[in-house]
Amino acid sequence: MKKIYLLLGLFLLGVCSSLHAQSFNLQTGREPITSLDGLWRFHTGDNPAWASPHFDDSKWPLLRSDESWTKQGYPDYSGYAWYRFTVQVPDGSKPLGLLLPQILTGYQVYANGKLIGSAGSTAHTRDPGFVGYASFLLPACGAGPQTIHIALRVWNYKPIASWLGGGPLGPGNAVGDPVLLTQHLHWYRDASALALVNSYAYSLFAALVGLTILALFLFRPSDREYLWFSVLLLAAAVHVAMNVAWGFVPILYVIHIILLRDIAVGLSAIAALAFFSIVLDARRSFLWRTACIAAAASPLTMVLYYFQWTSIGSVFAIFLCCLLPAYIWVVAALAIGALRKNASARLLLVPALLYFGFWTVADVVQIGWIFGWQRKLRIFELALVHYPFPLYVANVINYIFVFALLIFLVHRFSLARQEETRLSTEMEAARGMQSLLVPATPPSTPGFTVESVYLPASEVGGDFFQVLPGKDGSLLVVVGDVSGKGLRAAMTVSTIVGALRGCTVRKPADVLAYLNRVLHGQVGGFVTCCAALIAPDGEMTLANAGNPAPYRNGREMAVEAGLPLGILAEDSYSETHYQLAGGDRLTFVSDGVVEATNEKRELFGFERTEQISSQAAAAIAEAARKFGQEDDITVLRVEFAGAGAIAMA
Repeated sequence: MKKIYLLLGLFLLGVCSSLHAQSFNLQTGREPITSLDGLWRFHTGDNPAWASPHFDDSKWPLLRSDESWTKQGYPDYSGYAWYRFTVQVPDGSKPLGLLLPQILTGYQVYANGKLIGSAGSTAHTRDPGFVGYASFLLPACGAGPQTIHIALRVWNYKPIASWLGGGPLGPGNAVGDPVLLTQHLHWYRDASALALVNSYAYSLFAALVGLTILALFLFRPSDREYLWFSVLLLAAAVHVAMNVAWGFVPILYVIHIILLRDIAVGLSAIAALAFFSIVLDARRSFLWRTACIAAAASPLTMVLYYFQWTSIGSVFAIFLCCLLPAYIWVVAALAIGALRKNASARLLLVPALLYFGFWTVADVVQIGWIFGWQRKLRIFELALVHYPFPLYVANVINYIFVFALLIFLVHRFSLARQEETRLSTEMEAARGMQSLLVPATPPSTPGFTVESVYLPASEVGGDFFQVLPGKDGSLLVVVGDVSGKGLRAAMTVSTIVGALRGCTVRKPADVLAYLNRVLHGQVGGFVTCCAALIAPDGEMTLANAGNPAPYRNGREMAVEAGLPLGILAEDSYSETHYQLAGGDRLTFVSDGVVEATNEKRELFGFERTEQISSQAAAAIAEAARKFGQEDDITVLRVEFAGAGAIAMA
């Protein structure tokens, strides 16, 4: 039986070798265009003599011209190969043209031994450009019927051979009237473009939405979810745009695959990790960081492909393995959030699972197709609608994912605006309350001249001061700063001012101890504070809890700094005594003056503060503000008129 099969095979091989199906006749029927789809002579290798019309190719095997040589017994073959066929031209024929479909990855066309054109790259390069349909003008024929010998010298890039195949990819070969062939060329290109309308539309849609969301981030830089969502969309837009442009623009392969397409996919995965970690308020654990690193490394796998160190199927498998940790983390985080009744997770789980699940399965199927395990199922090519242009399942899933995230962000933005409105109302109320607690005009202080300036860094601040005249003619001055900013700091200020106004002690150490008991366990941070009691005869007692020391006549006063208030439940504070003379000027400042920072990141500092400490309160505050305000600024200036002036008052 085996001998019979062997003899039958040899017989068929001999018959095929004697066939002349590679000759195409324009004389029969005088058609303006004749299809060249059929059997062409084929041979691997490279020899310039094979372009000659006198070369005998009868022993070359025949291959179909509408399928790659990969499917016809030459799997994974790359390098040079030749096709040959003849065209019978009738007597008195007009100029003829030749139309060829996409041939991987480049080729030269010879007519009667002369080079008439080329397309793509036909050299040993790692950077071939891809070309689609191309037309060529055949040399003019003389009188009488003619035979034109056509030879194609094809070169195929090795990674492409293991992926898409080598030689012609499909039907569409033709010879005939150049004008009609040009029309056919435009028709083929239009048909190819029509098949990609939805991909092109998605790329535009993703780019426009991504740029809009990026503009929102520029207005709200604290909301980084907008930044990462825009990066995700823009990366997806670049990825799809590169796939669309591939068939129409001669893009170098390394730019298409490595520099743009795969970097865009890896960046999209990183953006998804960052986006979902923010909106889900998920901890960026070791697994999250590992997924980021793997996604960032994914484009590097194409180096294996570029230098042809392994097959394209293996490279795609490694590439997918680099992306899978990111996809799994996102879906798992959403699933855990949904189980914990997180509203955001419940809204986004199904679209994310559909999106990442679909593309993971599509990649697995693609890898199986490359390895030859299956040739039928390619789910990203499944079309739901064919007219007026194809709508693929992949397009629908992409749109569902983007729309779901867009609706989520719009809802999130709406909630944020409502919260901002509420906070703005509360801030306005707090500002009004703070203006009552920390008045711009100090109370009447006989024997003392008091100036004060208060410049909060935001709507409300955390600095405070109180000027409390005594019935005995003494003056108690309390200046301090609450850690933190905003509404919480302002509420702590209201607690302190209320406590001071109800305080029955006036000794500075007792005042600080009293405030410490009030604040301990009631505030999340701490409070710095300086208290000074000036008697009618000029004797001054100072106690300090971590606040900048006051200045006397342009010189910093020596005072022991204790712990800030609110840290320890019970704490005592030491006192320092001074004797003031008539005309002495005291200046109290908050750390917002000392810590003012300019564009060079230089601090205003204690030295500059001391140099201007004898100036008016408004001048000191303005100098710190112009230098670069970072925190609330408070300046309180007290001038002692003298014991006689108080007695007269």
